[in-house]
Amino acid sequence: MELPSKINNNEKSLQQGISPSGNGGLISNSKLTALVVDSDRICQILEKAILESQGVETQVVGSGRDALDLLASGATFNLIIIAMVLPIMNGVETTRRIRAMGICSKMLGVTACSYEREKQAFLDAGVDEFIEKPLISSKVSLHSKRDAKCMNESWIQ
Repeated sequence: MELPSKINNNEKSLQQGISPSGNGGLISNSKLTALVVDSDRICQILEKAILESQGVETQVVGSGRDALDLLASGATFNLIIIAMVLPIMNGVETTRRIRAMGICSKMLGVTACSYEREKQAFLDAGVDEFIEKPLISSKVSLHSKRDAKCMNESWIQ
């Protein structure tokens, strides 16, 4: 994957872990982090590889319950990528519970479903956006790059 050669000052600052506000303060965690919640092993591998190729430190869990337990233990992530179909508790319910915990991380729903009502249920539960499977690295890359500044700023707050 090729990254653009021109980077604006805010992006340079974020890559260096410096606050884009120009005050010179360090972002508390300059490394972007993501949690992948997916029960499909191939999807886990693919999503993790895409994110890590962009420098995102990634952790993977296989169920909604595992995600909730990890987040309840105090783990924090800039981005949570969550599949709709999960064992024990589906992605919609897991998303609702994550939001009920007060977690404001950017959430990206992943689904193979193209039914509008199911997509809307996912959005209503609290995902910020969703992408449809099959995942293509450019789709995830677009979301990661576009949201990098926002995700880093969430660590400051």
